Amino acid sequence: MNHAKPSTRHRHGVVGVIFRDDRLLIIRRSMTVVAPGMLCFPGGGIELGESEPEALVREMQEELAIDVDPIQLCWRSVTAWGTNLAWWLTHLDHEVTPVANPAEVADVHWMTVEQIRTAENMLPSLPAFMDAWERGEVDLGR
Repeated sequence: MNHAKPSTRHRHGVVGVIFRDDRLLIIRRSMTVVAPGMLCFPGGGIELGESEPEALVREMQEELAIDVDPIQLCWRSVTAWGTNLAWWLTHLDHEVTPVANPAEVADVHWMTVEQIRTAENMLPSLPAFMDAWERGEVDLGR
């Protein structure tokens, strides 16, 4: 008999959507984290007591040593494993260069939509976001 209690609390995460001209900031996850080596937008888990914008600012500092300004919530999704994601359009000053924290991020890329579309080894949430954007379901205020 299984005595495990069912999970009543889903995980929540935040994702930064950062443009530089016609390119988006994409990271390749380090080999020491969940989903190693996969491409995705930067982001991470929301800690107890944090708002989505606070979590986004903290995660960008932890992963890429950058200070960002959350602009607006642009989309929400749920991963196949039940994590609720809040996708935030985020401002990063043009002169700032993200620096990968090797404990979390292997590589940093500025990619066009076409490059993202043809990339391999993506977290499933990335093409889902791109598809939703193409369908007009993502509000990027652009």
